[in-house]
Amino acid sequence: MASPSSAAAGPPAREELLLTVKSPAGKTAEVRVDRSPFRIGRLQECDLVLRDSRISRAHAQILFEDGVYFIEDRDSRHGLQVNGGKTRRIRLRAGDRIRFGVEDSFEITVGRERGVSAPLLKKVASMPQAPDRTGNLGRLSAVLDVARALESSGTVDDVLEAAVDAALTVTGADRAFLLLKGAGEELAIRAARDKQGAPLDPSELRVPRSSIADALHKRRDPLTMPADRSLDETVDPASPNAAPEPRSVLYVPLVKIRIGQEQETSLLSTKDDTLGALYLDKRGPDANLAEGNREILQSLAIEISTVLENARLLEVQRDKHRLEQELRFARDIQQALLPAALPEEGRLTAAGHSEACFQVGGDYYDVVQISPDRWGAVLADVSGKGVAAALLASLLQGAFFAGADADSSLSEVIGRINRYICARSRHARFATVFAVTVDAGGLAKWVSAGHCPTLLVRKDGAIQWLKPKSFPLGLFADAEFEESELLLSAGDKLVIYSDGVSEANNRSHAQFGEERLRRAAGENAAAGPQQLFEALLKEIQEFTQGAQQNDDLTLLVLGYRG
Repeated sequence: MASPSSAAAGPPAREELLLTVKSPAGKTAEVRVDRSPFRIGRLQECDLVLRDSRISRAHAQILFEDGVYFIEDRDSRHGLQVNGGKTRRIRLRAGDRIRFGVEDSFEITVGRERGVSAPLLKKVASMPQAPDRTGNLGRLSAVLDVARALESSGTVDDVLEAAVDAALTVTGADRAFLLLKGAGEELAIRAARDKQGAPLDPSELRVPRSSIADALHKRRDPLTMPADRSLDETVDPASPNAAPEPRSVLYVPLVKIRIGQEQETSLLSTKDDTLGALYLDKRGPDANLAEGNREILQSLAIEISTVLENARLLEVQRDKHRLEQELRFARDIQQALLPAALPEEGRLTAAGHSEACFQVGGDYYDVVQISPDRWGAVLADVSGKGVAAALLASLLQGAFFAGADADSSLSEVIGRINRYICARSRHARFATVFAVTVDAGGLAKWVSAGHCPTLLVRKDGAIQWLKPKSFPLGLFADAEFEESELLLSAGDKLVIYSDGVSEANNRSHAQFGEERLRRAAGENAAAGPQQLFEALLKEIQEFTQGAQQNDDLTLLVLGYRG
């Protein structure tokens, strides 16, 4: 038999741990840690409840392990600090100071602070931020809680809960429900709490929400809403003789606001511009929740509306940023689809440029070698601007030369693409197109489907307009596209452009025009394709002088060297 001295030692005796809790208002109280784990946070179920919306619901816990106490963070939002350093878990010693990752909040000292006499909290379940908040100073403190939460909280829900807590404190109500309009204009409960700060189940509000919505609509004053006794909680239908429990009921409308420059706010004028309502009630026939509190409650309602408006503006900003980012990606893809390099040697050379007036554009051009002795070029301009036009332009870009081959005529290729677009474009979008093929001998075959007249610039300075002879693509599925021919000589050039060139405007809103383009081309007729392109682009830029343009601008110059 084992001797008593050899028996296994029992668990170490737990020494009592005393905490001195100091609130933001400077009030102190002592708490004994009498269990492990000892939970600290905003939830009513915690062993030490700290009323500060910036403190997480379950922020930290104290554990007794192997004869010593530890404190550890419970994945809180702002973290845990001991003696000024952030920590996940640390052993506690006398004199340690515990904070919760935010300024001007609760501070806990391990042990009794020297020279400080504080009451002992008998029930370790609540540490109110300010014990007496029934007077004017208490009401002001409640409003300041909301302002502090509005400034520092990371979530809208935290601020709304702080506002509900403040309304309960100001009025002394038993319960508060914050109801907001949803997408279908129906009221939904966003926050619900009792006077101890514990969350309530939304089903505990048995007032018909349609009745609350009707009272909101019928009120005379945008900021006030009478407490209609008919809106009190309904009686069990199984007990027709039972009288409803007497309650004092108060409704505070939440109105839309507009945040202007320098964060100034203004109420929208009509009473129909509402976000929802704050419902408060208190048992007892003599309770009067509105007495002396209406102005403060209206201020709280405006604070809540400010939070919701800020959240809406933030979401709009996030959506805008996300859209701009996606458009930048789309622009990069669209630019990558343009020819990486145009031919600079051989019988056909080219120089081109395309510039969208928005992030993405509806113009595109391309130059490809169809066969060893045949080149093809196309410039298209989709009606409209922006994303929709860019999508159709990308479709055209992929379809044009994918359907081209040495045995197909240009009119056949464009006819197939036209039928394809008519079958799939449901929003009556169309595109003007100029397409041309040039063989080794200088024979050029071209089709202009509703496009701007192309300039044929002869080496000797003669100018010829190649005008459209067919409808744009996408209008009529059975449209025919006439194919024309011309013979190029060495040194001849084709100037193909979108209407963003001819309609480019300067700061006086005058347009560049086709005549100015023709004159500039004639003055540089003897230049090579690259030099002519640069001269025309310079002429356009000097004319516009950086003015904002209303259309995509695309210019392509082809040169036949013979």
